[in-house]
Amino acid sequence: MRKVLEAFADGQVVVYPTDSGYSMGCDALSKKGVNKLYHMKRAMKKYLMAIMVRDFGALSEFAKVETSAFRYMKAVVPGPYTFVLPATVRARKILDVNRPEVGVRMPESPFTNTLFAMHPEAVILTTAAKIKEEDSFIDPADIEETYGHLVDLIVDLGPLPITPTTVISLVGETPEILREGAGPIPGSAPRNSLPGPRLWQGR
Repeated sequence: MRKVLEAFADGQVVVYPTDSGYSMGCDALSKKGVNKLYHMKRAMKKYLMAIMVRDFGALSEFAKVETSAFRYMKAVVPGPYTFVLPATVRARKILDVNRPEVGVRMPESPFTNTLFAMHPEAVILTTAAKIKEEDSFIDPADIEETYGHLVDLIVDLGPLPITPTTVISLVGETPEILREGAGPIPGSAPRNSLPGPRLWQGR
């Protein structure tokens, strides 16, 4: 995990396991990392990126969370959800985007739990571990074979199913379900315990 944190600090792109399958991401505060991740994903016409944080304490700088939104999110996080919230000026500047919204993830998995335990203030720009729309990887060995020359590090937790997050917009007065996924609406699902990770060094 120290090696992973060093990679993020150096502006590198890492592939890692989450509660929705394998994702790729970088330190959201690293211009080098953000630019590299954007460059890698440029071939896709549409892609969803979100900032991944430990808790609400790390969120206020990047998203505006009204009381009603806070209560709604608190009932289901951590878990396989992506919430769309109004972005702060700081978020738009750091992420170099003009969109008025920002996606937010607070996942529940052995890797992310350990990551935030070691570095509670971490803010990770995260997205699905694919560069083309048709890509669909569940085995990190396949990710290494395809993207090993592009990414800097791959955390290998063995094959993981792809279970897209439930995407919920909290921008308006009432929650809007943009995509139904692994996260129940409302409530939460049982979470499985997974074995420890291995590392692949990017080629």
